[in-house]
Amino acid sequence: MANRSLTLLIGLALASTTAFAQMGTGRVTGSTIDTSGNPIVGARITATGDGKTLEAVSGDDGKWAIMGFRNGTYEFAFAADGFAAQAYQQTVKGRGRNPQMNITMEPTAAGPAAGGGGASVLGEANALFEEGKYDEALVIYEQTLADDPTLYQVNLLIGNVHFMTKDFEKSRAAFETVLEYEPMHTGALVTIGNILVEEQNFDEAITYFEKAIDQTEDEIIPFNVAEIYFNRGNAAKAIEFYQVAVERKPDWADGHLKLAYAYLNTGDMEQAAAAFEKVVEVAPESQQAAMAQAALTSLK
Repeated sequence: MANRSLTLLIGLALASTTAFAQMGTGRVTGSTIDTSGNPIVGARITATGDGKTLEAVSGDDGKWAIMGFRNGTYEFAFAADGFAAQAYQQTVKGRGRNPQMNITMEPTAAGPAAGGGGASVLGEANALFEEGKYDEALVIYEQTLADDPTLYQVNLLIGNVHFMTKDFEKSRAAFETVLEYEPMHTGALVTIGNILVEEQNFDEAITYFEKAIDQTEDEIIPFNVAEIYFNRGNAAKAIEFYQVAVERKPDWADGHLKLAYAYLNTGDMEQAAAAFEKVVEVAPESQQAAMAQAALTSLK
């Protein structure tokens, strides 16, 4: 009976599909002020990276907060009517506290009361993107880039639009342009990897994901690489990357569970049992723990 149950467990593991996590829990806060120290109300903050764009608007006190980050490097853009736009690259942690980003913005020659300008236009485009009006947003992004080709980071926004509309060829071209300036840009590498997964081109996807792994402490990237290897029948290679994932996030029940399944498929029952036990240890009340406990019973 135990052998039959074990066979079923291995079959279940082989039948699992690649699951890419999309949302993180990291938080970044900050403020926007003018050169006199006064808060800037309504400043638009965008953080682009990891294949997505997160946004916030500063409040009456100039303060803002963005949730949903995973470990990685993000392009932060700050725009406000009547002020010169600013952009920064910032490494963000998916867990724990991130340093505040307190930004002082310079007024344009026309002054804040005049409004408009490139900053306002980009803010409009970002709002259109959030509303799902991708074609309208794209027109503005492309015009912004045409007006100032040195703003290569706008290709991240263009690439996101094409990704959302599933024009993967154009999306990849935009992110490849970013890589020409920053060959190890994590967000661009990961998004191209995601595009290749959508196109079922797993071998090439792995090459992009593997480049991104060392650029961040994010556990999701090595986990996704492991999922590809596992679903393509290379359990031994999957183990290598599942281990990286759980080393980065030791209390991750899903990571330990997938690691255990990979060990099962290589026939290493001792290591599989140890990984199942780790699932029970880190998340004793979870569904994953119940699955792990059932597997441990079958292994006895």
